[in-house]
This record gives sequence, structure tokens and C-alpha cells, in this order.
Amino acid sequence: MTMAGMSMIATSRAWLRRMTAAAPSAWHYDRVFRWSAIGAGIALAAFVLQLLDVTATHAPLVVPGTNVPANLGPAYGVSGSPPSPPVSTALPKIDPGRSLDGVAIAPAPERERFGTVPPAIHQ
Repeated sequence: MTMAGMSMIATSRAWLRRMTAAAPSAWHYDRVFRWSAIGAGIALAAFVLQLLDVTATHAPLVVPGTNVPANLGPAYGVSGSPPSPPVSTALPKIDPGRSLDGVAIAPAPERERFGTVPPAIHQ
């Protein structure tokens, strides 16, 4: 290792010692440091728990409607009732691969004011 590399390691160790020595005082007197440290601890715990999460303990993800048979018979306990209508497999009218060139965009009707602030009433 070169002299510059060793000097950088020594400088880093000294800086780390100073920061470690200042942490209890910062924890006691500085609210921003305290809440930042708490947030970092929670984020670290969530990250570690996510890494430890074993996918074998969870049920496999299934797209809804793919494993439902079209004809529900006696195996499902529906002996006398009429079968439910089949699930439509039609694609939506606008999907990610479809061009929006022919779509006409119009402003919302004036009566549709959801999410807007009502005008101020002067008294």
C-alpha cells in the first residue's frame, strides 16, 4: 500500500472516531440527527427483513381468473344452481401497445369539480 493510501485510511479512521464520539451529544441535543438516525434504523431493519424474506413461505402469485374453471360443477358444491357467465377475456380498449393518435381529448365538464378548491366567497 502506498503512503497516500495509508494516510487516507488514517484520516478516515480519525474522522470516524470523531463522529462516533459526537453521536451521543448529537442524539441528545439535535432533533434532526435523532429522527434521521431513527429513520435510518427503520430503513435498515426493513432492508434486512426484505433480504431475509424467503419466497418459499409465500403462496405463488397467480393472476386472478386464470385458474378458475368456466364450468362450476358438483366438485365446487353448486349442484342445482345455474353456472355463472364466463369471464370476458377481451382486452381493454387502450393498452400499452396501442397508439393514442385517434383519441380525442376534451376538457372535463364544468360540473366536474372533484379535487378543486371552491372559489372564495367575498362577504
